[in-house]
Amino acid sequence: MRIFLTVMALMTLLAACDGQKKDVKDTVFGSQVQMKDKARAVENTLRQGADKEREAIESSEKPREPEQK
Repeated sequence: MRIFLTVMALMTLLAACDGQKKDVKDTVFGSQVQMKDKARAVENTLRQGADKEREAIESSEKPREPEQK
């Protein structure tokens, strides 16, 4: 009897799953996913700005070679 109830419970759970994959943005988590995507975009922009600033500092700190006559 126990096995029968277990099998019936599993069959009910499997029948409830329709097998369709939903896009995360179409679920209740859609707004959080959008916020996370925006945060990643801001992070990339900040990282690019920091890289450019670092390159500018490094190029200004390099000692200049004396001019040859």
